Amino acid sequence: MGIELNKVNGNLNHNIGSNNRAGVNKNLNAEKKVNIDTESEEYQKQLRKVSEEFAAWYIYEIFKKMYNTVQKSGLIQESFGERWFREMLLQQYALKAARTDLKDLSEMIYKGLGGKMMTQEVKSENNMAKRLETLQLLNSLISNNQESGE
Repeated sequence: MGIELNKVNGNLNHNIGSNNRAGVNKNLNAEKKVNIDTESEEYQKQLRKVSEEFAAWYIYEIFKKMYNTVQKSGLIQESFGERWFREMLLQQYALKAARTDLKDLSEMIYKGLGGKMMTQEVKSENNMAKRLETLQLLNSLISNNQESGE
């Protein structure tokens, strides 16, 4: 009995048996057309959540590697419960970091996956640009005043 895999026109056909009978062919990649509205607010929320979770997983792996570099004395043997608790604790630290301190990483992943900027984010970026412009203007005024001796 032989197994033969053929890729024809993007579909994967799986034939089992020594002879090629019509009833044996099975289409493993049945095409399903699913329309997903990537512009919808619900999709964007889910994409943002997935981005945060992916960033948290990445940060967790870093935290885990960092923890593994700490030397253990071996005086007290580590129990299964302690390892389990530490893994959960590191996961929670990573999730918290992805949502707060390392939010930029989550945002980069979100935008990389095709995330759209919400109207609040656009407004805050416009406000940030205006603030930066105002600060530059104030700095130039201060430097002009210092040069004139006022």
